[in-house]
Amino acid sequence: MSLNNYIAKQFSNPIGVGGKLVSFVMNRQNHPLYEETIRLLALSDNDSVLDIGCGNGYVLKLLARQYNCKLSGIDSSASIIKTAYRKCRKYIESGVMMLSCQNVNTMSLADNSFDKVYTINTVYFWENLDDVMVKIRHVLKPNGLFINTLYTNETLSRFTHTQFGYKRFTAEQLRNSGSSNGFDVSTIPIMNGAAYCVLYHLNV
Repeated sequence: MSLNNYIAKQFSNPIGVGGKLVSFVMNRQNHPLYEETIRLLALSDNDSVLDIGCGNGYVLKLLARQYNCKLSGIDSSASIIKTAYRKCRKYIESGVMMLSCQNVNTMSLADNSFDKVYTINTVYFWENLDDVMVKIRHVLKPNGLFINTLYTNETLSRFTHTQFGYKRFTAEQLRNSGSSNGFDVSTIPIMNGAAYCVLYHLNV
C-alpha cells in the first residue's frame, strides 16, 4: 500500500497511532471549516446537535465549551471514538454529550431527535448520497438544519492522498440530492472559495 493510500484510509477511518496522527493534522487543517460551520449553525441553548463523523470529538468539545446544547456524535472508527470518549469524558459523564460508533451509511438514530446536524469533510466517504440524506431527514426535527461542509473538488485535487477513495461531488449534485429529499438548499462559499457549506433546511 502506498503512503498516500494509507493516509487516505486513515482519513476515512482513523485507526491506531496513524489515526491519532491523522486526526491531529485534520483538526489543524480543518479549523477554519470548523469555525465557519459553527457560525452558520447559529446554535441556541438547549438545541440538540448531531456531529456526523465526529472523529476525536474536537468540534463537539468546542461546542460544549460555548453552548448549553445537547450534543451527540457518531463515527465509524471504534478507535477514534475511544479517543473522543477520553477527550470529552467530563461532558459525557455530566450528560451533555453522547458518542457512539456508527457508520453514517447505516446509522440508527431516533426520528425527530435533532435541531441541528452537521458534518465536515465526510461526504467523500458516503456510500450513497441520497440514502444518507434520507437518514438525516428522518433524524432532524421539523424546521431543522443540516450543514454539509466540504472542500471544493479543485481544492481536493491539490492533496495527493485524495486520489484514493475520495468521491467527488459537485455543488449541484449536493443541492439536487437535498431538494429531491425535501430540503430547501443553499450554498455558502468559505475560505476564499476553497471550501463551501451546503445548508439544508427542513421546512415542515
